[in-house]
Parts: sequence; structure tokens; C-alpha cells
Amino acid sequence: MGQPIFQDFLAFLKFPTKSEPYSEMPARSFFVLLLITLALVIPFSVLLDWLGVDQFDSILEGMLAQNKWMVVILGIFVAPLVEESIFRLHLDLKITSIWWGLGLSIVMISQQWYFAVAFMAYLIYLLVRVFRQRPPNLKFVVFISSSFFALVHLGNYPNFEFTEHFYWVPFLVAAQFLIGLILSYIRLNHGVHFAMLFHAVYNAILIIPAVYFYEG
Repeated sequence: MGQPIFQDFLAFLKFPTKSEPYSEMPARSFFVLLLITLALVIPFSVLLDWLGVDQFDSILEGMLAQNKWMVVILGIFVAPLVEESIFRLHLDLKITSIWWGLGLSIVMISQQWYFAVAFMAYLIYLLVRVFRQRPPNLKFVVFISSSFFALVHLGNYPNFEFTEHFYWVPFLVAAQFLIGLILSYIRLNHGVHFAMLFHAVYNAILIIPAVYFYEG
């Protein structure tokens, strides 16, 4: 059932391409890819807990304690809209898309200024290359943007000290890196609106049970 879409995704990782024009994403492909994502991410999250990653307090705990419904609004509606606009919109290597990502990336400065500055420098580099009609390799863009998307999620762990626990970084961001690649595949084949929808549904599946069963 999920073999064609998964094979297509693996082929995309080897040679990323942009569809012209974008095609509608079939509901079956959407949900098969969602199930594959959850089948990979959820066991990995369980493994992280078993390894002791809970030593790093999650920002989600504090947000749930303050306002559970704010978590729902931010996680399901705001985050997909903002994060896809920042990290995936520019993948079409259009000047207007890169400018949008550059402008919206300012929202990251308040929490993780060093990642924000590095990401903005990357977008400026893309802007210069595209303006000179020498766009970089699409595989480079997909993997670099997914790496930034993953690393920015270190902000989910407010007590994480990079210098002391740097060896945890690949484990803490591996799931987000994979999701970033999947969202890049969707964005470049079906458009950014489908990437936003997939991101929102994925977040909803994880957030709604956490909100429902939370006991503050």
C-alpha cells in the first residue's frame, strides 16, 4: 500500500526535483506518508525516553501547565503556517519566496538568535545565487533547510546546554530532520499549502492526546 509513495520519497532524497506545475496530493498518499512518519517517529521517541532524554525539560510541559488550549492553537495552526513559510517556502528558489523566509526568520531571533543569524545568512546566500541566475543544487537546499528546521527544535529543551551535552544533538533532532525532508518532498511536489496541512495534522496527532491526558 505505502510502497510507491515511500519509493518516490526515497528517489526524491537522491535527486530532489520540483514539480511543474504542482499536483494535488491524493488523500491516500497523504495518509500513507503520515502513517510512515508516525511509525518511524513514535518508536524513536520512546527509545529517547528509555535512554534518558527526559533529563532535558521540554518546553511543552511548561506551556501545558500555563494554557493547554494555547498549545493547541500554536502547535496545530500557528507553527505549521510560520515554520513552513520560513523553512520550506524558499525551496522553489524564487526570489519572492526567499525574501518571505528571510523576513519571517526574524521571529526566531528572540529565542535562538545564533540559529536565526546563521539561517538568515544561508537565505542571503541563496538570494545572491538566484539573483545572479546561478541557483545552488536543490539537494543542498533541501538538506540544509531540513537541518536548520531540526536544529531550531533544540529550543524545545530550555535546560539543554550544548557544550555539556553536544553528543545528544543528533538524537534530539533526528526526528525533526526526517520530518523536514518529508515536508520538503511534499512542498516541492504538491505545493507549500499541502506541506502546511501535513505539518498541522502531524502536530495534531501528537498534541491533542498530550493535551487531553495532561494532568497539571
